[in-house]
Amino acid sequence: MSDYRVCQISVSQQAVVKNVKFDNKEDAEHYAKNQSVLDDEHRYEVQKNHQGVFSAIKSYLQGQEVKST
Repeated sequence: MSDYRVCQISVSQQAVVKNVKFDNKEDAEHYAKNQSVLDDEHRYEVQKNHQGVFSAIKSYLQGQEVKST
């Protein structure tokens, strides 16, 4: 099981569209930030796996870090 994942979340519906798994935090954060620059319709949330339960640690919208909801 992966330690991190990035969820692509629809801004208008607040629904998860897809997620991508990563083994390290830096790769997940880099991916989320870069994808958010190109995509105005989605927020990219970096989540950490805590014994099978993922929790948000960072969120990006239009290339900027925003407070996770």
